Amino acid sequence: MPTDRPSPSDLQAGPDAVARLERAVQELASAGDLAIPPYPAVALRVQQLMARTDFGLAEVAHLVGSDAVLAADVLRCASSAIYGRGGPVTNLTQAITRVGAQQVLRLVVASSLGVHAQAPGPLAALRRAVWIEGLAGAAICQELARVRLLRQEEAFLLGLLHDFGKIVACASLESLLAGGRLDGTWRPEDLAEAVERQHVQLGMATAARWRLPALVRQVIESHHGAGAGSCEAPALLDVVRVSDEVVGLLMRQSQVSAVDLVPVKPLAGLPERDAVARVVEKVPEFVAAFERPEPPAARSPWLAAPASILEPGARPVRFDVTVSLARRVRRYAAEAVGERALAMTGHEPLPEGQLVEATLHSPPEPFRIWALARRSRPHGGAFQVELQPFALKGTERVFWRHLLGGAA
Repeated sequence: MPTDRPSPSDLQAGPDAVARLERAVQELASAGDLAIPPYPAVALRVQQLMARTDFGLAEVAHLVGSDAVLAADVLRCASSAIYGRGGPVTNLTQAITRVGAQQVLRLVVASSLGVHAQAPGPLAALRRAVWIEGLAGAAICQELARVRLLRQEEAFLLGLLHDFGKIVACASLESLLAGGRLDGTWRPEDLAEAVERQHVQLGMATAARWRLPALVRQVIESHHGAGAGSCEAPALLDVVRVSDEVVGLLMRQSQVSAVDLVPVKPLAGLPERDAVARVVEKVPEFVAAFERPEPPAARSPWLAAPASILEPGARPVRFDVTVSLARRVRRYAAEAVGERALAMTGHEPLPEGQLVEATLHSPPEPFRIWALARRSRPHGGAFQVELQPFALKGTERVFWRHLLGGAA
């Protein structure tokens, strides 16, 4: 098992490391060797079917049902809090009727891309985080487009696709690592910085390979820029930029309420902040609907351990924690809690970057939260794991505050 602390001679770190990673990816791009997956075949067939004026729901259900993974994802999404209106759906025709054929197409694209985003590999943790951001961005874009009377179907796909270049960057770096073209051990934060710097270029290359519409290419190119002059739908570009700010908050802190959204200036007052805050609370279940079979938790020998997110002076605690991942329960013992993290130990690691559902068996009563597994490392024959609460809502926030202020 790789050590948590590679020797200084092996560790690649800092601006020079980021520059080296960038050069390697640029060389791949120049050679035409980027790890760009094919456009989802079933999604393309569904698009072609729905381009007809006489398509039927049974035809859409048949196409989606031809892929068992897609069908399961669509059923779970249609039953999730974002679309749930009544009990769980049990068949694809019912799911399509509930959410609409156009929405099913968007879910098919998301599910198909999730296969690549959640594939095993040295940078699986980074890819998982990027994928969660993409799904969250899609849901937020769709809701904000609804409030602003914009095209929701386009907003969802723009939110999902505008940062997909990060997935391509991760896959390309993995091919370089596996091929021995990047020697040494790399800090996760430097890899993430290189991915961030290259994702627009690689997103544009992906859009060209997939022959995506001009609007998608324009948003990929402009979503970090100051202006929107070259975008044919500047209002949708603004929605994507707002979603990026909200997703940034979501990934950094335990909750995103309407109050937390006050600094996001492009949001037009309380109605928009309330609408976005409500959909943020539904994001964890939406992400979980696309869960793949249990991912490997082993750390790559090319990666240094991520830094701890547990604050100095965290409060000691002692209670049991059960974690549900890929429909299997694991047991841990909580040891310390801070504003951003819960530290615990157990006999199994958790995949870093993974979204999990955890039950905290803490006085005065157990409560459940969604959380990101931020750090998982071997320690004394067991594993120390740090969980970051994700999109806490309602009573979850009350219980979490009680946990921070309660007796050890």
